[in-house]
Amino acid sequence: MVMKNMRKRVTLTAMKTTRKPIALAAMRIPGKGVIPTVAKSTKNPVNLTTMKIPGEPVLLAAVKTTRKPVTPGAAKSTGGIVALVALMLVVLMLAGCETVIDYKGPETEPKAVIYALLEPDRFISVTISESHSVFQIPWKPRQIRDATVRVYRDGELLETLAYQGSDPADENAPVSPYSKYTSETNKPEYGHVYRIEVMIPGYPAAYGETELPAPVAVELADTTYSDIGYGNRRLTVKLRFRDPADGKNYYRLTAPSTRGNYYGDHGQPYDPEQKVYVRINDLSYGALGDPIISPKQEDDEFFDVYPQNEYYIFTDDLIPGKEYTLNLEYNGFHFSTEHYEFLRAFFRLNSITRDLYLYLQSYSAYDRTMDNPVAEPVPVYSNITNGLGIVGALSFSQDSLIIGEYPVEGVQYEMQLY
Repeated sequence: MVMKNMRKRVTLTAMKTTRKPIALAAMRIPGKGVIPTVAKSTKNPVNLTTMKIPGEPVLLAAVKTTRKPVTPGAAKSTGGIVALVALMLVVLMLAGCETVIDYKGPETEPKAVIYALLEPDRFISVTISESHSVFQIPWKPRQIRDATVRVYRDGELLETLAYQGSDPADENAPVSPYSKYTSETNKPEYGHVYRIEVMIPGYPAAYGETELPAPVAVELADTTYSDIGYGNRRLTVKLRFRDPADGKNYYRLTAPSTRGNYYGDHGQPYDPEQKVYVRINDLSYGALGDPIISPKQEDDEFFDVYPQNEYYIFTDDLIPGKEYTLNLEYNGFHFSTEHYEFLRAFFRLNSITRDLYLYLQSYSAYDRTMDNPVAEPVPVYSNITNGLGIVGALSFSQDSLIIGEYPVEGVQYEMQLY
């Protein structure tokens, strides 16, 4: 830095302050030598240091500190941070607050609930219960023993069903809210309309109607094994059926199965000391990749995304009056009959009523959203007049896949409950 007075030129060296409180500077004056000075840094961006040189007037030297002045942008940024911190504090304070609001709307009136699923070759059975308001706390379930449950066929009384419930063995055991009424003489038949009527004391008579749908034949068209790498194999099952051309049809796929797995060394002969573990489950999940049951919503490079269809229901919208082959795939399925592994699978094509289809579809959506506080509530479909629930019907045809023998004398079996 150069400072100039009337008589002499003063050369001031560059002086850089640090975070230390004291900085040393030097001034060189022609004919006077180097005179050290002390500059004290403050929070101000510029300090004025007074220098007294013998025989010379007082000089003011501008000393620039390393602290940068606050620019408008920096001030704005700092203000934003302060505002954000303040907002966070407000949110935390509100989170700790609790406000109780008295509900002043009407309470839901309890209703009779009916569930009846009619199937051929099965005695008619009806399960009844009663709904209750969420404000009814505590709610104590009960067995409804004094209800009147009647079955009408084509408008004529067929039978009054008998209560089949029982008291729990332990008086402290929980009581089931579902009361069962069954027939011991009547099974539903094709070509008739059935009406289930329930009268519970204190409730209006509730009822629903249904009719058995005709079954649609299904056959096991093919089964193949394929290697999918790392010693694993894939079992592919193909089921073929033809959709009837007369009207819209509704279906549900089920596949009850029993399988046995040997957990010993498959590379060695069968060890009688090892057990074959038996598991009962449903193999319908193998059809999740079939487009008629789970139309793909997104084709990703790594993932295939399908809508949830936990009841494996579908319609004939894509195949009206046509033949179709369902494709079911099971990765890791391999049964070593030398080690007494086995599979008993029954692939059923259920023809279901429209009411039952809508009930299962809406109940699946309700079940997925019931624990989501931000999801829109999903009403469950019902065809019950003066009540809730469903009166539906189904019929089915099936084909089976049998691998290995079961049971085999001398083989140890153990049931798995998962």
